[in-house]
Amino acid sequence: MKLGVIGLGYVGLTFSVVAASKGIEVIALEKSEEIKNKLKNKQGHFFEPGLDDLINVLYNKKLFVKNNFSISDNINIFFITVGTPLLPNSNTPNYDYLKSALNSIAEVYDGSQLIILRSTIAVGTTRNIVIPFLSKLINKPEDEVLLAFCPERTIEGRAIQELQELPQIIGANNKEALFLAENLFRQITNTVIKIESLEAAELIKLFNNTYRDIHFAVGNVFNEIAQGYGIDGVNLIKTANLGYSRSNIALPGFVGGPCLEKDAYILTENMSESTGKQFVLNSRKYNESLEDKLVNWVVKNFNINDKICISGLAFKGVPDTSDLRGSSSISIVNKLNKLGYLPNLHDYIAYEKDIVDQIKGNYFSKFDDAVENCKALIILNNNIRYSKLDLRVLLTHMRKEEIFILDFWSAMNNSSLNLYNNIIYKNAGNILIDL
Repeated sequence: MKLGVIGLGYVGLTFSVVAASKGIEVIALEKSEEIKNKLKNKQGHFFEPGLDDLINVLYNKKLFVKNNFSISDNINIFFITVGTPLLPNSNTPNYDYLKSALNSIAEVYDGSQLIILRSTIAVGTTRNIVIPFLSKLINKPEDEVLLAFCPERTIEGRAIQELQELPQIIGANNKEALFLAENLFRQITNTVIKIESLEAAELIKLFNNTYRDIHFAVGNVFNEIAQGYGIDGVNLIKTANLGYSRSNIALPGFVGGPCLEKDAYILTENMSESTGKQFVLNSRKYNESLEDKLVNWVVKNFNINDKICISGLAFKGVPDTSDLRGSSSISIVNKLNKLGYLPNLHDYIAYEKDIVDQIKGNYFSKFDDAVENCKALIILNNNIRYSKLDLRVLLTHMRKEEIFILDFWSAMNNSSLNLYNNIIYKNAGNILIDL
């Protein structure tokens, strides 16, 4: 078996190294010189535990990177992993990357190979757009195209592990495509779930992510309701859940990342208004509204000349990730930039180049340097390293007068905060009371 992977982004690269580690020869197509140079140096272009170790073992042995496929590659399965962003200033999916990926195999695809789609797409896209495109490409009937939709469902920070453990969903357009896809994934993970249609597979991916988005929205709404009564929302939700198995209200916080920021919009792309479309969209928009609430809190409490540190720029802190895609922190800093704020910037995992390419401010790789003489520290993700901060050391670096700490995710160990009269401490559970 030879696997041709199109796109070495997060999904493509993690899958490629896991497949190669199982003895499958992987030939990957990648245009980015930066990504290719990283791989030549046996490194990935993002942080993922275990990734660099596998690249070091597999690169140019079982994992090969090219600019174009050739017939002599003898590829059996083409694996399309390119992203599906939203169009600029729109909530409509942009399929340009998908179309480009399909065009990239035009010279070597003859219809005998299986095509596996891994990209997140609106329901019906595989059958109504991809299959007709491939059918025309090989001048054969649509029912002879071999195509499967197999959604990616790993979490960043545990992708290498989860690719080998999570059940793999497979939807296909015919029995042969289903058989070939199953044969591939049984070499990678123990559980394969074959489902009734391409559309069902497309929906499962969108349901998984949109469910989480809605679940978090409920926690965020309840948090705001509690604060409307002057009650700390975080403490109230924790108490409501405590020892009560029928309550699993999500703790409040930002909801972003490369999937959750857009999958509600992709799910609703082909939905009618009568099928819960507004319910899904309202949940997404409510989660997005938290960014403006935090910006308003900053504007209310600080002027543009105040020295502020914003730490926690990756879209999440646990597990570790360097990924800034869909990060509410990046969006918040951008909004503050437009208002004239230039904060100190810090993140434990994200790469400096990725940060400074997207937002304005003074970047510091060391946390102590980032908070030096600052009036406020704003922590915007839940990286476990914040729990290990020593308040006494932190205070030696920040200014000596009254200081603000907004620990949005309650990531710090704040048990000794009441010993310091000059600290005003806020988290997601009580920040809205001030607005």
